[in-house]
Amino acid sequence: MFFVYCIVLFVIYLQNPLSKTQRSIRFAYGSFFYLGTTIFLYNQAKIDLSDWHNYFFLYFKSAPSGKIALGSAVSVIVVMTLFQQLEKRGLLKKSYRFKRKDKIIFSISTLLIFLGFLAYASSRYAMKGIGNMRLDQIVFTMTQPIRGSDPGQIINYMVDPLLQALLITVPLATLLYFICACSFFKWQRYPEFNNKKVVMFGILALVFGIFLSGKEFGYADIKAFYFEKTDIYDEYYVDPKQVKLQFPEKKRNLVYIFLESTESSYFSKELGGIEEKNLMPHLADEAKAGIQFSNSDKLGGMLQVPGANQTASSMVAQTSGLPLRPSTSLNTTESSEKNSAEYFPGAYSIGQILDEEDYNQVLLMGSEAEFAGRDKYFSQHGNYEIRDYHWAVENGKIPEDYYEWWGYEDAKLFQYAKETLTELAQKDQPFNLTMLTADTHFEDGYESEQTPDVFGDQYSNVIHYSDKQIYELLQWMKKQPFYENTTVILCGDHLTMDSDFFDDIDPDYQRSVYNVFLNTDKKKVREKNRQFSAVDMFPTTLSALNVKIPGNRMGIGVNLFSGQKTLIEKKGYDNFQNELMKKSDFYDQKLMQSKEKNSSDP
Repeated sequence: MFFVYCIVLFVIYLQNPLSKTQRSIRFAYGSFFYLGTTIFLYNQAKIDLSDWHNYFFLYFKSAPSGKIALGSAVSVIVVMTLFQQLEKRGLLKKSYRFKRKDKIIFSISTLLIFLGFLAYASSRYAMKGIGNMRLDQIVFTMTQPIRGSDPGQIINYMVDPLLQALLITVPLATLLYFICACSFFKWQRYPEFNNKKVVMFGILALVFGIFLSGKEFGYADIKAFYFEKTDIYDEYYVDPKQVKLQFPEKKRNLVYIFLESTESSYFSKELGGIEEKNLMPHLADEAKAGIQFSNSDKLGGMLQVPGANQTASSMVAQTSGLPLRPSTSLNTTESSEKNSAEYFPGAYSIGQILDEEDYNQVLLMGSEAEFAGRDKYFSQHGNYEIRDYHWAVENGKIPEDYYEWWGYEDAKLFQYAKETLTELAQKDQPFNLTMLTADTHFEDGYESEQTPDVFGDQYSNVIHYSDKQIYELLQWMKKQPFYENTTVILCGDHLTMDSDFFDDIDPDYQRSVYNVFLNTDKKKVREKNRQFSAVDMFPTTLSALNVKIPGNRMGIGVNLFSGQKTLIEKKGYDNFQNELMKKSDFYDQKLMQSKEKNSSDP
């Protein structure tokens, strides 16, 4: 790429601009368009931008980098040569010099153009480039601090929607400049800068970009999210604090593992998935041996709903029976103080219930827990000990400068899980170890040197190796003395957001999130053809610990072991999703507001 770039600069130099300033402007302009277009197209073609070979060598067979680099170069040279010839023959001539006020107005208009197309490019990136996204996920992500996020996702944003917006804005701003300052061909035209028209051009571009953005999100979702209200919480919410739970005399331990982006679609078609070959043979065996609630008569899982469709919100929904809706009352600041702000103060979670029953509770993850406020939620809703990436650094588990993927890889996570479980089992109180894996996060997952190449596709290989690592942890647990009195729950957090992994999926196939309950005392359970979501996992988990739940409902979730109909089974999947997208005064005032504010309500 850089060799071709040098050729582009040499051609621009040979065009012999009249002055050094003109030459510098053309160098900058040509450089931006060549490098910007090439990097953007590299990213679209999924060429590894971290591999330095792709910047210095051209490939035509194994990857289209050569075609992209040469195509971009030809395009830039043709355009630059065209403008040079027009200027040389007097067909394009600068006739008006911008005043200071004109420059300010022009800059404002350019900014409006950029913001409009950034909105469009960002929405397109979110809905198509990431995949499996809805408006509430976008809003939630935008309201969270970026600290603790994967740096790779930030880089992807910069080389996709941000760069795309710039590549659209610069030509439009250039066209606007020519209209305002130049005469064309041999027309005796002396342009005059019109403030109103220039600003109107920027406003129209902004409105057009927002219109396209709305089309990407879906106007129905926008209407529901911002303008419609639901009474689903008023009608169905059951306050867990008011439910008189009955724990068994001997309380069971809990190991709850959130499996990143793990869905039952990874199974073979024969088992109920969508793959030709089974990517998760061990998890399939565990699902058959344990209890797996399925949306079909084969292996399946739970259905994804708004408010439980990305990691943090799904963790909240599965542990509190409530979807996590973006709100100004969801206080997540950059402060290092764990309890500096209240996080979902009206929710009452399994962590708080088990804390009152004297459970020792640990949250273990290889990423930074403060991302999306997860540290605040679990520390404030159950007094969990947070063992995340920072804990690993502080305790000498990994070097201070160690950072892989989202923090550290799952191979280390499972080793630390064994150490943590051994430590917890030595105490007199029951324990709850909640874990979150990360290797199977999009895009394409984390491939280590130990990941075998079984399928010829990185993401498939990562999923398959993660299945093996989870199996090995389960086998280790089953050999430990504490396992006899321990219930293990494996559950995906959401459907994968890997944009191209299910490109050829049957449109009639219902994707579902994996789950399995291991080592429970439950018998004669209606597992198959169930329609349920993350909120139902909350009471179901307590029931799996042999806790008796009067009414079998908590939050807006239903205990699946009871056989009662869930809200999805009552209302239908599409209708339930629609209701969760809508605003709710009950949700905002009773669940999102602090206890102090609630106590002052008349």
